Amino acid sequence: MLKKAVLLLSSLFLSSSLQAHTLWLVPSHYVLSKPNSWIAVDASAANMTFVPDKGISLNALKLYSPDGSSKAIKDVYQGKRKSMADVQLAGDGSYRLELANPPRFMTLYELNGERKRLMADKQQRAAQLPAGATNVETVKSRSRSFAYITVNAPTDTVLTLQGEGLEISSSTHPADVVAQEALQFVFNINGKPQQHVKGVLSYAGELYRNAAERIEFITDSDGVFRFVPEQAGRYLIEASYSADIASAQADKVRESITYSFEVALP
Repeated sequence: MLKKAVLLLSSLFLSSSLQAHTLWLVPSHYVLSKPNSWIAVDASAANMTFVPDKGISLNALKLYSPDGSSKAIKDVYQGKRKSMADVQLAGDGSYRLELANPPRFMTLYELNGERKRLMADKQQRAAQLPAGATNVETVKSRSRSFAYITVNAPTDTVLTLQGEGLEISSSTHPADVVAQEALQFVFNINGKPQQHVKGVLSYAGELYRNAAERIEFITDSDGVFRFVPEQAGRYLIEASYSADIASAQADKVRESITYSFEVALP
């Protein structure tokens, strides 16, 4: 059973909007002691945490090395229920696996009482919108899924915020997360802590529990979500943020992120 965070937790009941398929990455190992080891990575879009449902494209899967460099992962396979990748970690330090698709622009509008859409930003939509279109709004959306793996000594380079979109930071290194010890996550938008980010925390084993035992949360005024993992295992955070913006390309921005991590035995 997870301990509630000391935060603005409204309810533990899952809203319908958060029951849609969630995309996640799960490495076979989060901590390793042998350099040049291989790990297997599972990825899926699913309703239950870490229970695969739909295979997804891994063409955008990247590995960020301890020195900050990145490379595309080529050994991938997309199956019906899940996708898989084989990844070799060359040396000591912390790595980041990330599946990040480029931003997408979608323009929504009404025509003759029907809601329609087209894939175009504000600059492109002018030439594509039909005559008589009303209630026009363009949304910039982006999603990212990631996990950290550490070989021997933890390092911090891959933990550095990129300063773009929705990101998660923490005062506890991912390799040092231990059951029954408090955790604090900061959710950032464009490099700055952001309040009112909505999220859900879940952990492995939902298939074998009568209750999912998920926790809904909203970040506080410092962009923080706190909780104490009472048991070891694999956990998942899924979070999203949307806001009106004034830009040449969009009227609204929507960001989503999923982060899988491991909690070690105390």
